[in-house]
Formats: sequence, structure tokens, C-alpha cells
Amino acid sequence: MSFSTTAPTPLSDKYGSTMVALPKTRSSVSLKSVTTSIDNDSASASPTLCNLERAEGIECNAANSREITFLDLSPTDLDVSEALGVRAPDTIECVRINRCRMTGADFASIVDSLCQLGLPRLHTVDISQNHVGGPQAATALHKLLTHAPTIRFLYLGWNQLALADLKHLADSPSRMFKISYLDLRSNPLSATPQKSKSKSKKGSPLPEASTLDTASCTSWIDGLVASLPELTHVLMAQASVDNQTLSAFMRALTRPGSRVEYIGLEWVGLGSRLDTLNDIMKGLAPVSSDASARPLHLNLASNNLGDSGAEIISLSNARLASATLACNFITERGTGFLARWLPESGLESLDLSDNYFGDQGIVSLLDLDMVRKSPNTFATQLKSLGLNSCCLSDVSLRMLSEAL
Repeated sequence: MSFSTTAPTPLSDKYGSTMVALPKTRSSVSLKSVTTSIDNDSASASPTLCNLERAEGIECNAANSREITFLDLSPTDLDVSEALGVRAPDTIECVRINRCRMTGADFASIVDSLCQLGLPRLHTVDISQNHVGGPQAATALHKLLTHAPTIRFLYLGWNQLALADLKHLADSPSRMFKISYLDLRSNPLSATPQKSKSKSKKGSPLPEASTLDTASCTSWIDGLVASLPELTHVLMAQASVDNQTLSAFMRALTRPGSRVEYIGLEWVGLGSRLDTLNDIMKGLAPVSSDASARPLHLNLASNNLGDSGAEIISLSNARLASATLACNFITERGTGFLARWLPESGLESLDLSDNYFGDQGIVSLLDLDMVRKSPNTFATQLKSLGLNSCCLSDVSLRMLSEAL
């Protein structure tokens, strides 16, 4: 193993972070500034046609554009026919409606207009940053996905959707949808439809308490995920979701045979509900001792997990390919717990940025006695280790250089 002291080439990955490109035969450490924040202005960013056209200078809704776009308009100004103009519907690949104060009823009206068109190439629907939610939105969403089964990217972030609003997708067990990217960020993801617009003190919608028992909640959530067999990315940052619903959803997403490779759970307050964290991590434990790690990236950044959360993770026997634990108030005690988990975790990438454990945290993380005793140490399996803003000195760098 060798330690790279030159700056590796950064790559903008599909998880919204800047990672470091590493040769498969080497381990290295990233000390570069990493951007992991998610804000409303970037909610709709995606590596799809929508942003590609902007990069090429193609105006939204222009004659040569392949998208229908509404930005910062009043709901009364959302006219699909006018936006389409002279273009043929079968050329449209993307529909974006952002920051238009659109309600569930407004969305249903838009869907009725879209369903009058043939949309054989439509692959992206982005309705982020509106007020969509409730039974009308649920029915409209099912209608749109049925009419345009080619949709793969579905951006629903920053709305008022309950997880139950997606329940209609599981109504027809024989119908499978092709969605691979599902953005549910900053939604009140309760297991029952939202009936009020009550706000918490921080301004986030409060999820209603579920009236369903655990068995029935698990059953329809399993059916929902089963209707999305090609799902690979699920984003739930800043979502208000109760413990029972979150645990059931995570179990369904990580069931054997699942294709999900990224789950974003940033800012969901797992530090104050460690029992739920324990359920999630134990669900990632292999069924047999010789099972390989899941090809899954789990993002738990900004959950205030602390050392107690790090201990729960270390005792879970979870195996996965990549994890982000940035901004979690993990100290040198917590890195000691993680050091004992890493050899069996299967991790190839770990981001501990913005945890201020300092040099002593590196001492605990390296756990030099374990490195000497075990041939399967984290130093030989990790290919990327994020340590941005961890209060490290040259002493830590020398220790890492010697260990790697």
C-alpha cells in the first residue's frame, strides 16, 4: 500500500459530493475540501438532459429543446400546450416544474394535459420545490407513470408528499415501473396521507402519526418497493419520517436482490433515535458469514450520531461498499469503535469529514495493535478515506503515510 501525497483528480459523483479518483490497487486519503451540502437551489441538479441543454445554451421551451419547463411561475400560468408550442410531443424527454407553488390539484391538472400527449421518450420528471401532496397528487402520479412508463428519473423533493402518496404504485402487482432515481428529500414521508399543513417550530411539516399496525405498514411498503425493481438511488435528506415507516422502508430497500446502490439519509435526526439507527444497520448485516458486502453507499451525514451512534454502527455487523459519516460529532472515542468495525465492514470508501477528532482520532482509527495482528485491516481494503476539516496536523499525516 502507498500513500498519495499529490492531489488526486476530483470527480463529481452521482451522490452530489466531490470524491477522489483512486487506482484500484492503492489506498489513499482525501484531505480535499468536500461539498456535501444540499440546498433548495440545487435540488433539481441532475446529470440528465435538462442540465445538458442549459450547458449547451439551449433556451427552455425553445423550438429545438427537448424539455418542457416551468420555473417561478404562478400555478395559473402552467399551460402545457403553450409551452410545447410547435414541437412534437414524441421529442420531449424532460418535464420540469420548479418553484411554481403548485398544489396536488394543480399537478393533477398538469398530468391530465400531459396524458393527452404521446410521450414515448419522456425519462425525467422534476416537480421539486412546490406544494404537491395529498390524494390528488397520488392519483396523478400513478396516472403519469402509467401513461409514460419510460420515466426513470423522478424528482419529488421539497414538497408535501407522504410516503403513502406513493402507495398507488403498488395497487397493480403485475405492473412494474422503470424508475431508477427517486428524490424524496424534505418531504413529510409518513405512512398515512397528509391532511393538514401544520408546521413544526423549525418550519418542517410534521408527519402524522401512523394508524397502521407494523404488519400492514410493512406489507404495502414492501409492495411499493417491489413495483420499482430498477430503483438504484433513493434520496431522503431532511425528510420528516417516523421511526416505524423509516425502518420498514429501509428493510424493503435493502432486501436480498435489491438493486439499490445509494440511500441518502442526511439530516433525518438519527442521533436522537438510535434504536432506529440500530434497526437500519442490523438490516445491512449479511445473512451468512461468507456473504460479500452490498454494493451500497449509505449517506448518514449530519445526523448528530456522536460516539454512541458510531458504537451502534460498529456492533451492527453491517457490510456495505461505502459510507458517509461526515458532520456527526464523532470524537476519538467514536473512531476507536469504527476501527473495530472496519475490518469486517467491507467498506472501500469512508467519509469522516467535519468530525473534529484531531490527531488522537487518527490514533484510534488506525488502532496500530490491530493493524499488526490482523492481515484484513482497514488499511488494506479502503480505497478512499475522507478526512476534510478534522483538525489534523502533520503528525497525523505521517502516521497515515506509515500505516498505508
